[in-house]
Amino acid sequence: MKTIPFAIVLVFLSISTGCKMNPEKKETPLPAFDLGEAITKHVPDTFTWNSITKHITYIPISSTSDLLFASAQPVYSGKDFYCVVDHRTSTIFCTDKNGKVIHSFSKKGQGPGEYTTIAYVHVNPQESTIRVFDQRANKYIVYDLDGNMKQEIFLKDKEITTPLFISDNYTVAKGQNDAPYRLYITDKELNIREGMFPTDTSLTEMERMCMTWQLNFCRNRDQAIVHYVNEDTVFTINGTGLQPLCIFKKGEYKLPEEEAKKPMEMTTSGSPYIRSMWLSSIPGYYLIAYLRENHFFYEVWDQTNNEIISRFSNEKGEWGLPLCLPSGKKVRIDTRNIYINGNTVISYIDAATAAEGKVPGVEEDDNPVLVVMEL
Repeated sequence: MKTIPFAIVLVFLSISTGCKMNPEKKETPLPAFDLGEAITKHVPDTFTWNSITKHITYIPISSTSDLLFASAQPVYSGKDFYCVVDHRTSTIFCTDKNGKVIHSFSKKGQGPGEYTTIAYVHVNPQESTIRVFDQRANKYIVYDLDGNMKQEIFLKDKEITTPLFISDNYTVAKGQNDAPYRLYITDKELNIREGMFPTDTSLTEMERMCMTWQLNFCRNRDQAIVHYVNEDTVFTINGTGLQPLCIFKKGEYKLPEEEAKKPMEMTTSGSPYIRSMWLSSIPGYYLIAYLRENHFFYEVWDQTNNEIISRFSNEKGEWGLPLCLPSGKKVRIDTRNIYINGNTVISYIDAATAAEGKVPGVEEDDNPVLVVMEL
C-alpha cells in the first residue's frame, strides 16, 4: 500500500480548509436613509447640541481697539492655535487656544496677492501656510501666517474652479463650465489627478453651469463628502478616488433632471423639490440642511438605525440646531457654517448673545466667542 507524504496531506487540508474559511465575499449594501418619506412626518424638535456633547468650551476672542471682528467662522483647529475668518471685513486671523489674537491680516483688493472674496481657507500647520481660494477672481493664494504671499495660482487654464475640500496633499474641486468633468481631484499644486462625473456634452453652457452647481456643500474638514441634490447616492472622496458612502432617498421630492438644468426660480410658494442641500457627518449622525418651499430645514439623522431624530426650520427666523447656553438660553448654531474635524465641532456666537447667555468673561461689545464642542 502506497503512503502519501505527510507534507502533501497538510497542503491538501490547508487548501480545503482555506476554501471553506474564505467564502466568496458579498457586497455590503449601502446604508439607506428615507428622506422623502420623512418629509411629511411629524418629527420632534427636542434635539440640542448639549445632548450629544461631552464638553463645551467658550473661548472669547481678545478685543482691542484695532482688532474688532464682526464674525468669526472657524476654518482650522490645531494643537496650538485656531484660524478664523471674518467674512464681513475679509480678515483672516489666528488665535491661541485661549482666544488671544496672534496673527491677523486682510488682503482685500484686486492686485497681486489680494483677494476679492474668501470662498475657502485651508491651514497647513507643517508648512505654516494659509491657503485662500478667491472665487470671484478664480485664483488660489498661499500666505504665511502673517499674510505674506508665497504663491499665487490662477485657475483659468486648469479646468477647475471652487474647491469643496482642501487637504495638505490634495484638493477636491468643481469643474469649470466647459470642463469634461463636473468634479476633479488635484495634487496640492492643483494639477489634475482624476476627473469624476462626466459632463453631458449635449447641454448648453447655462445647463452645464446649473448641473455643476447642484453639488452639495459639506462642512467636514476630515473627509470630503459629495452629493448632487438631483441624485440619491452620497460619496466620499480621498486622494485616490471616489467611494459610495450612503443613500439619501428623496422620493418624489428629488429634483427632476430637467429642473436641475434650469436656474432656480424664486416664487411665493417656492420649489416643492429639495434644493441647495448641505450634508455633513459627525460621529454617529448625519447633519443635513436643505431649501424647500422657500424655507431651510435642518435635520439630524442617526447613523445607527438610519432614522431621523430631529428637525428644525427657519420659519421663525432662526437658523440651525439649538445650543443651550450656561444661563439656559437657547441659540441656534447653523450647520452650514460650522467646522467639523473628527469629534470636534466649532462655531461662534456674537458677544451680545454670549453675555446674555452668561458666558463668563464676555461683555456685549466684545469680539465674537468661539464655541468648541467635543462630541
